[in-house]
Amino acid sequence: MISVAGTYSVLILIWSLCSKSWRPIAICALPRPSSRFFQRSSRIALQISCSSYCRKGPDMSISFIVTTYNIEPYISRCLQSVAGVAIAGDEVIVIDDGSDDGTVEAVRTFIDQAGFGADIAVRPVYLGTNTMGGVGIGANIGLAEATKDTVFFVDGDDWIEPEGFRRARAHWAMHPTDILFTNYLEFDQKADRIKHPADAQRWARLVNGLPLTESRILGLDMIAVPWRKFYSRDFLEREKLRFPEGDFFFEDNPFHWAVCLAANSIGFINAVTCCHRINRPGQTMASTGIELVAFFTHFKTIIGGFAVDDRDNLLVACRWLLNNMTWHITRLEAGARYRYGQAASSALQQVPDYIWSGVAKENSEKQIWPVAERLRNGDIDGQVLQWQNKSLEQAISGLNNRIRALESQSAKALSEIRGLRAAETFANIRRMRDAAQ
Repeated sequence: MISVAGTYSVLILIWSLCSKSWRPIAICALPRPSSRFFQRSSRIALQISCSSYCRKGPDMSISFIVTTYNIEPYISRCLQSVAGVAIAGDEVIVIDDGSDDGTVEAVRTFIDQAGFGADIAVRPVYLGTNTMGGVGIGANIGLAEATKDTVFFVDGDDWIEPEGFRRARAHWAMHPTDILFTNYLEFDQKADRIKHPADAQRWARLVNGLPLTESRILGLDMIAVPWRKFYSRDFLEREKLRFPEGDFFFEDNPFHWAVCLAANSIGFINAVTCCHRINRPGQTMASTGIELVAFFTHFKTIIGGFAVDDRDNLLVACRWLLNNMTWHITRLEAGARYRYGQAASSALQQVPDYIWSGVAKENSEKQIWPVAERLRNGDIDGQVLQWQNKSLEQAISGLNNRIRALESQSAKALSEIRGLRAAETFANIRRMRDAAQ
């Protein structure tokens, strides 16, 4: 409190539940009258400031839905990060999909010993057996259990970045929408490094005040993972939005599309809310086989909900599929190629010709384009043969590299042997000379 020219300049602070720290709200110039008047004026100023800071919408309590399956080495860090950002009134729902590696025991130990603090409800659900498909059934059980205003998914092998999460939560509280997209980072476990995700550059397209149609296209262009979004639970319930359930993986993709298309308001904030672990053993995104065929099933589901003349959404859906095919073919196992080609051909042939012409304008220079064209034209055998030839070329190239490496090692070894022989000969000559003297 500073006295200036007969007034008190008062810095008013508020305890932020989001950042768990004191934050400045306003500086008020108050007169210097009696202490009673000053106290009353201070209370009025504080009430005004607090009311302008509070959320415009309803309370923003969060249901954290943590999904787990055989991630014992990582779950404690994940739960610690959730505990670090959860506040009074939130709830944590842990859905374990039949882990048999000690994950359940680790969850129980964390809840018993560390916990999430007072006034934070914790509801673990241990399914006891692994359900079919990927995360879909477990995530839907979590949604059925959720009771709070907001839903935030957490992968059990990831962790929340507290600063970015609190910033995003504060934004969501002040600017409520049906969904809010946030940014994230990837931790490559194999390379032991943190990097930006593949859609990091798309944030440059973000400007304030985008119309809903443009916001929807931007959202659909983002990587589809559910754990980067704040969801209004009222919106999810009103639209009856759930993950598809079946004997397939990557269910988050059709859920992402359904959410974006149903939303009447979409928000974005370029704040890193979590770090996503990639390239760990047993991870779905490490798939190299038949399970990748699920993308074409999901593609058919997605475009099946569009009108034939819905050009914008059809173009975005094709772009989404080609982007995913780009990483598929770099890791597709030989035994899965024909089945993958069949599924791709069937899905791509459902794209109307006038849409495919538009897709060509955007993608004709990309490496995936000849593959997509060949498969859409039904030349599955030709594409599989091309993949086989490329694999053979890579194998031959790898063999040639090994041969060159061996030749280099052999030449080095031969040089060393010659050096040793020369040294030995020189030593013998010296011994003979010394003996002659």
